[in-house]
Amino acid sequence: MSWTKAVRSLLELGASNAAEGDREGILVANVAACVIVVTTTTFALIYALYGEPSLVPLVYANLALAAAAALTPFFHRFGRIASGLWEFGICIVILVWIASYVGRDSGVLLTLLGVTPVAFAILGFENIALVAVLSAAATITVIAASIAFPEARSGVYDANGFLQLLYSSSIVTLTLLSFATIYYAFHLAREAQGRLARLMASIMPDEIVARLLRNERETIIDEFEHATVVLTDIVQFVNLSNGLGPERTVSLLNELFGAFDRLAANLGVEKIKTIGDAYLAVAGVPRRHPAPEKAAAAFGFGAIAAAREIGERYGVVVTLRAGMASGSVTAGVLGRTKYAYDVWGAPVNLAARLEAVGKPDCITTTAEVRQRLNGHFQFVCSGHEDIKGFGPIEIWTMQSPSRDTSEVESRTPAET
Repeated sequence: MSWTKAVRSLLELGASNAAEGDREGILVANVAACVIVVTTTTFALIYALYGEPSLVPLVYANLALAAAAALTPFFHRFGRIASGLWEFGICIVILVWIASYVGRDSGVLLTLLGVTPVAFAILGFENIALVAVLSAAATITVIAASIAFPEARSGVYDANGFLQLLYSSSIVTLTLLSFATIYYAFHLAREAQGRLARLMASIMPDEIVARLLRNERETIIDEFEHATVVLTDIVQFVNLSNGLGPERTVSLLNELFGAFDRLAANLGVEKIKTIGDAYLAVAGVPRRHPAPEKAAAAFGFGAIAAAREIGERYGVVVTLRAGMASGSVTAGVLGRTKYAYDVWGAPVNLAARLEAVGKPDCITTTAEVRQRLNGHFQFVCSGHEDIKGFGPIEIWTMQSPSRDTSEVESRTPAET
């Protein structure tokens, strides 16, 4: 095990079963405990090296604080508030006793000034009232103890050099404690933000995630003059799922859509959503695409090939129909509590209608798309179809690219 893994394991002691809302605070409490253990043990060793009998209680007090801090993970089961209160309590009790033993000029009480930043890092903003109470208690304790214990007890070693060492050690402890806990709290916050960004990026485009992270109140609605929508759907999916059973059906869909996701990413096509066994994607959103029809067609035929290959591994025939249409669309983020990036417009509805009337293993599209892609794919005119919401439309069926794309058929019924 590397030292980084060892440190991480140490910092995560007792946090494995913590509630999600307490986990970050508990990790910060472990950091504070580690700083306390290291500094107090070191100072106990230094004081012991002085060889002064009157400093033996001081050595024991530091070791007691180190031992008590090491017990912090046992309180994590009760939540971060319990862990924070435990660390606050042991520091107050033992540091006040040390101040009563060596006097206020030792500077021991200065360590308690770190209560506010450490308590904030452990307890979080949602426990601001408790943080304020602990901060006030620490402040009052420092003032009261400074008044009550102006000098060291009689007979205690109090040479100027030793008092300066105590004062310096208190400053070092305060600095290390504040820096380590605040740094780690910010580190955890950055990790959480990164996880959130990655999660959001899995359901919407990176550009949209960046805009939402900058301003979550922004209303995101973008118009795109030209984009190409492609919708794929599994033929006879109900019969297929009945034959596979629930678990194998979910496994097949997961593998299939995973392949579609990779294909879309490679081609610059944006996945919008899945609806049951249907997969909706668009080229030209949220960024303009120089050849959206080409990209969408390549995605459609790639999806058909992937479905065939994955079906073979499951011992079934998986056949797709695909509908494709181009035009102006609107895209944006819907909802506030559950974000969803969606696209709407005539091409979306038309692609769905074309898929429904299409043929297996083919992409069904319009004369406009055929005109833009002529010379790259084989097209066969399927006549005119009365499409709901659009009226009579000339339907063209795209077939897989020929081996020699320079000689591509484009046939009308009269030509065949």
